[in-house]
Amino acid sequence: MDAQSFFARLDAANNEAEVRTRLADGQYHSSQVPLVQEWLRRRESTRSEAASTRKEEREEESLSISRRALRNSILATIIATIAIIVAAKDIIWSFVMLILP
Repeated sequence: MDAQSFFARLDAANNEAEVRTRLADGQYHSSQVPLVQEWLRRRESTRSEAASTRKEEREEESLSISRRALRNSILATIIATIAIIVAAKDIIWSFVMLILP
């Protein structure tokens, strides 16, 4: 049996815990042990890559939220500044009239 068909058989069973148990119990032929170990390594690698992808997606979403929050706070600051200027227009105008003859 070649490696690919052996991997396919393990994939079809899709029971990693059972494969680990059988490996620990020595139920695989010595020629199959490296293949089983490689299959388990690939499974772990796939899980690790998926977890890494999810982490990157969460980080990207967090960054996106932070950017929106920054944009909104800048907009709020601009609006508040305009509101202060409008509210203080009479005082500002009086000051300008004192400076200009």
